[in-house]
Amino acid sequence: MGQLSCLFGELLMSTHLATFTAELEPQLPLLREAPPDPQTEVQRAVHANLQNEIDSVVRLIDNPQLRDVSQTILVELVRFFDWLARIENNLHKLDTLLENLSLLEVLEFESRSLIDYIETKASKVASAAGHDRLNDVLDGISYGITHDLRRIFERELVRGVTEQSTPIVYGKILHAHGLLTNCFQQSTITLLQVFKPGMDASALFNDIELRLQQSLVLCKDLSSLMRFVRLSQANSDPDVLRTVTERILEFRDGSMQYLMYKDWRGYESLALEVITAIENNLDAKPLLHKFLCFLELLYGHVKMRAVLAENFPYSGGEQDPDPLSQF
Repeated sequence: MGQLSCLFGELLMSTHLATFTAELEPQLPLLREAPPDPQTEVQRAVHANLQNEIDSVVRLIDNPQLRDVSQTILVELVRFFDWLARIENNLHKLDTLLENLSLLEVLEFESRSLIDYIETKASKVASAAGHDRLNDVLDGISYGITHDLRRIFERELVRGVTEQSTPIVYGKILHAHGLLTNCFQQSTITLLQVFKPGMDASALFNDIELRLQQSLVLCKDLSSLMRFVRLSQANSDPDVLRTVTERILEFRDGSMQYLMYKDWRGYESLALEVITAIENNLDAKPLLHKFLCFLELLYGHVKMRAVLAENFPYSGGEQDPDPLSQF
C-alpha cells in the first residue's frame, strides 16, 4: 500500500489539506526512527485493487472542482489504510504496542484534519455545484468519522492505557483498529458510489466473508432489540423500561457501526428521545412505536444487502432509501 516511509516523514495532511489546518505537527519521534514496514501480498493486492477503482471513478467526474475535492478525500483515505495496515502487521509483535498507540494518535490528528477539509472546503464545493447526493454523503462521512474518533479517544480512553497491562492495551488497539477500518472503508465506499452507483462494494476490500458476518450480527442484534422494544410497549414496568434503555445503548455502542452512516444519526436521535422519555417518567409508548418502526425498516434494508443474498431470498436489491424519510 504505497511507500510506508510516508508513515514516518509525513505527519501532516497532503498539500490539498494543509491550507485548511493550522495545527502543529505531532511529536512522534518513534515513528520517524522506525524502518519501513513490508506489506503482505494480500495487503498489496487490496491496495492495488482499491487504487485502480478510485482512479476509474475519478475519471468519471466531469466537474473539475468536484473531481478535485473527491480525489483529495480519497487520497487521504488511502493513506489511512496504509497506517491501518502497519498497525495490523504490528499486532503480531507485542513490542510494537507503543508504536501502534502513536500511529493511532496520528490517525486521529489526520482524521480531524480531513473532517475540517470536508466541512470547510468539500461540502461548500458540492453545495455550489448543486450536488445534493455528494453533500449528503460528505455530511455522513464527517459525522461517522467524528463519532468513531470520539468513541475511541474519549469514551474508550485509548490515550490512557499505557499504564495498563499488555493484554488490555493490545485489546484496545485491536478494537480501535477494527472500528477505524470499518469507518474508513464505509467512507470510501459511499463516496465512490456517489459517482459509480453500480460498484461492487463487497469485492473492493476483499472482505466479503467479514461483511457477511457483520451483516448477520447486525440482523441478530436488530431482531433482539426489536423484541425488547415490543416487550416494553406491552409492559411498562420500570425494570422492563430500564432493560430496553440498556439494550438501546448497547446497540449504539456495538452493532450500530455496521449500519450505513446515513442511519447512525437517525438511530441516535430516536434513541435519545425514547431514553429521555423513560428517564423522566413520561409516556414513552408513542416514541417506542416510532422507534420500533424505524428498527423494522433498518432490519428490512440490512436483509437486502447483496452479501446476504444466500441468507434471505430477496436480498441484493436496490440501494437502501433513508429510513428517516418514512417519518
